Amino acid sequence: MKKITPEHPILMSARLLLRPFSLNDVIEVSHLVGEYEVAEPLMAVSYPYSEDDALRWITNHSPSYETNGSLNFAVELCENKTLVGFIGMGGNDRQAGMGYWYGKAFWGNGYATEAGRAILAFGFEELDLQRVEASHLSKNEASGRVLSKIGMGIIGRRPHYYHKWSKYCQKDEYAIKQDDYIKAYAKSSVNYSYRRVSSLPS
Repeated sequence: MKKITPEHPILMSARLLLRPFSLNDVIEVSHLVGEYEVAEPLMAVSYPYSEDDALRWITNHSPSYETNGSLNFAVELCENKTLVGFIGMGGNDRQAGMGYWYGKAFWGNGYATEAGRAILAFGFEELDLQRVEASHLSKNEASGRVLSKIGMGIIGRRPHYYHKWSKYCQKDEYAIKQDDYIKAYAKSSVNYSYRRVSSLPS
């Protein structure tokens, strides 16, 4: 994807700060993803999930913005800097895929929806993406509701081999085009509001 800043961007929405991960996040990431209910539906996350897994994940993803423009945001609360989850996006100059997870303790607060709208706005408005895709296991209906709320539409369902559990599961696939984002933004621009900041708040 395009790189519009030399360093990984930092975004702020109404309640959330989207920032790069650091090694200081290892313990908290392992706690959040280590819960079965969080790890179980994630296609690319092992279970059990240890601090070594979190360290490996953060270390492997940290250079990705510099090498290919991929975005990997730690999502934290502005009010108290609590890490609540992750949202990321990677692809090429025209199309990207989006993924996310959130700690169980933070479900039901609208954080996934708020961060999803912010990263879509950033992708379409500043990176000039033409299409963003996402997917989830079909049984994870909560994730489907998030994708629908941020304006994405379901485009299909197909089997996916789930290496973690050594079985096939159904996967729902979603997408949104830039034109559809513009229409959604026109209906409720405040929902997609964010701002890019140059440094982490003190």
